[in-house]
Amino acid sequence: MSKKSKLVVLTICVILLGFLRDYFFENINWIYLNLTVGRPNQALDEFHFLLNWTPKEINILKWFLTFLFTGLFFAFTFAIIHVAFKNRIYNRITLFTFIGLMGISALLYIPGFFVEMSDSLYGVIRTLMGFAQSFMPLMILYVLFKFLPEQNKVQS
Repeated sequence: MSKKSKLVVLTICVILLGFLRDYFFENINWIYLNLTVGRPNQALDEFHFLLNWTPKEINILKWFLTFLFTGLFFAFTFAIIHVAFKNRIYNRITLFTFIGLMGISALLYIPGFFVEMSDSLYGVIRTLMGFAQSFMPLMILYVLFKFLPEQNKVQS
């Protein structure tokens, strides 16, 4: 398979992954809001089985899905950067970008959890993890690497 074909397939996969993530989280959040604040349930029928779960169980499911989708977005981003540039330094930057996003989120969450401030930090943590679960790191890194001067590129 040619480099261009690989990039097209991987790009389509990362876009579809974004739609899949939204599909799950939008519906799970409708169920969660229905259970916690009595908001009308607008989740699709295939998610109604979650109405039998507790809010704590749904939060555990959301944590699991957060890590799963972050891992999948990292894998696709890494694969696209690797196929497009074949550069070890770019691969490392991609890895450290995701480690950094998750690390900053953890640094905010863990102390917040122990001093019971996680609710007030939730917005920042959610934004960082939402960023990691999107194609935005890929777009930023790809454009950055594409326009770096050629003499700075180290081929692997």
